[in-house]
Order: sequence, then structure tokens, then C-alpha cells
Amino acid sequence: MARVKKAVDLFEKTKKVSAVDLVIESIKNILIQKKILPGDPLPSEQALAESLGIGRGSVREALKILDAFGIVEIIHGDGTYIATSANKKIFDPLIYSLIINNTDSGELIQLREMVEIGVVTTVIDCASDEDIAQLKAVHEEYEGLAKRNETDLAVLNACDLKFHRTLAQLTHNHLIENMYNFVVDIFAPTINGSRALTTHRKLVAAIAARDKMAAIEAEKAHIATWKETRAAV
Repeated sequence: MARVKKAVDLFEKTKKVSAVDLVIESIKNILIQKKILPGDPLPSEQALAESLGIGRGSVREALKILDAFGIVEIIHGDGTYIATSANKKIFDPLIYSLIINNTDSGELIQLREMVEIGVVTTVIDCASDEDIAQLKAVHEEYEGLAKRNETDLAVLNACDLKFHRTLAQLTHNHLIENMYNFVVDIFAPTINGSRALTTHRKLVAAIAARDKMAAIEAEKAHIATWKETRAAV
């Protein structure tokens, strides 16, 4: 109870914005300042409403929005808690923003290249030998599809995406992993798994050798192949 009373004091009236936005901004700010931590309970709707000088309905609406984005977890009969782990739903507003703003395709291509080069160099720095063995095993699944002349694009694409999500995992950095998975989600509809095996093969070899320059060159070749395939769609 003392913890909840203390949390209530963190919420203050600020500049004039909508009541819902006020709640969302207040929670964002105290999270940034680490005044409240993952797993911590939030004050009751009534307590938040009184602290911010707004209606309880606005608090409820704001918490539902934050729950939908994976920032808080509403447990009926118990209360509302700050989420304890990153959720891919957090990136959903950014995806919608990219769609609504009709973001230039060239900017999106630059985004993918920047993030993927960062990912492969981070994997080289942080992955253990066991991690690299895991990456090789995922790649071998791709090689196996080629050996049996698999032509089902859905199957090939699924294996391609599995490879990229494995790279994300092997960074051992949750922020990078979530960001890269977000990038993968954006570009998943434009990939062509029938064209990626050769560049994947070079990329795996470079990572296994912990050769950053070779890995970057392989990644650039991979992006170039994807751009050609994307342009043909």
C-alpha cells in the first residue's frame, strides 16, 4: 500500500493536453525517469484520476491504449502493472505511422541496411560458438530445402525469416532484437526466399569466421539482391 501511495505522488498536472494523452505522457515520463519499474503496480484508476485532476473514464481509456501497446498489463480483479518484458506490439504505432506517412521506399531501404549491418556486427561481437552453431543449423535447413528442390515460396520465405529472427536473437540485446524484428515485419511481404540462399551462405561463413568486413560485404550483397527482387514485384 505504501508503494502505491508513493506512486500516486509521481503523477502531476502538466501542460494542457487531452486527458487521455495526459495519462499516457505521465506514465511515459515516470518510466523514462525510472521512478516506476517493470512489474510495479500502478495506482488505482480513482487515485490516478484524482492526482491528475481528470475523470476516471479518461484514465481507463488511457490504460486500455497502453495495454493494447504492451506497455502495461491489466489484470482484472488485481490491478494494472507495468509490463515486465518488451512486447512487439510496442512497435505497432510506428508501423502505422510509416504507412500513414507514406514513407519513401528509399528511406525504408536505408533503414534495413543500417539495422542489418549493425545486427551482424553485433552478432560477431556477442555470439558464442554455440550461438553460431545454432545459426549454422538454421541455415542448414535452408540448404536442405535447396537440395530437395523446394519451390514453395511460402516455405522458402518462412526459412528465410527464421534465419533473420535467429540473427536478432543472437545479438543478446533485447532492444536490438525487438528493433530488428520490427524491421523484419516491415519487409517480410517483399522478400523472396528463392533468391537469398547464396548471400545467406556467405553471411554465415563471415560470421563464423568473425570477419566483420566480409560480413558487411555479404550483408550489402544480400540487400542488393533483395532490392532487385523487390523492384521486380
